[in-house]
Amino acid sequence: MTKDKGTLKRRESASGFHFVNLYQSCPRKWYFRYLKGWQNKIVAQPLVLGGAFHEGKAEYYRGQGEGKAIQVAMDVVEKSKKELEIQDLDEIRFKIPHLLHYWIEVFGKQDRKAFKFLAIERQWEVPIEGTPFTMTIRPDTVVKDKSSDLVMIMETKTSGFSSRITEEGVQYGDQATAYLFGVNKMTKWKPYAVLPDIAYWNSKTRNLDNMKMTRGDLVFRDEERQRNFEKGIGQLFLEMSQKAKAYEEGFDPWVLFPRNSYYCMSFSRACEFADVCGFDCENRIKKPPVGFRKIGGIKKIGGYVEDAIGNG
Repeated sequence: MTKDKGTLKRRESASGFHFVNLYQSCPRKWYFRYLKGWQNKIVAQPLVLGGAFHEGKAEYYRGQGEGKAIQVAMDVVEKSKKELEIQDLDEIRFKIPHLLHYWIEVFGKQDRKAFKFLAIERQWEVPIEGTPFTMTIRPDTVVKDKSSDLVMIMETKTSGFSSRITEEGVQYGDQATAYLFGVNKMTKWKPYAVLPDIAYWNSKTRNLDNMKMTRGDLVFRDEERQRNFEKGIGQLFLEMSQKAKAYEEGFDPWVLFPRNSYYCMSFSRACEFADVCGFDCENRIKKPPVGFRKIGGIKKIGGYVEDAIGNG
């Protein structure tokens, strides 16, 4: 468990949901990002916009006013400006104040009246039964309804494509499972559901009328599903750990981390590693390709790193 870090830029945890989920999606991309430590110098606009919105919303839930919430969000944007295309930076600077203002008017003010906030951007390291590993979780907000005493976890999402598809992603994905499993295991609050909280603004327009704030259907995960999730995640950590050790000992990464071309065009754009994926990146391409930088690979699977990607 850690203290909140405010607007400090963070890297995803080496034991968080997105770390594991990327390995499941494409082991080759996971190898590039975490063992080679290659990162694109230019960050995608939705990542920065979503991260800034999260921080501003959290600040408002901590009791600050709208102006302070927007300031905190804009601080996140300014700290990322060297990693953004000029047009993306301009777009985010325009959209963040409007998104936060509209969200506060639609949901924020009422939330502060209706809920007691048990945790805001709080991180836990959850032990995985039967393994030496822990899983990092960082739910956006854990709240108790003042009228019913029921506890929920809010999952904030920003979308520039489709609020419906974003909601369905929460409903069918295991990030919600991870949150319910982790908070149930680490606290006495016993949250009963995850509530998707979606801020939508089509990425192709600045029309203020296009903004839409929605709360999706509650996401439930019974005890059996949470137990099965724990079993599966423990096995994945073990597999990643064994393969990372084999890689350090010199085994061929093509054998250990095959590519999954199904995900080459995720989010309707080519993977950032598409142009180098098919090459020998141990002997032929040793340095980060043009447009990339090396930020250091993960030293230990399950090793602690402050988790921010879970806010995506």
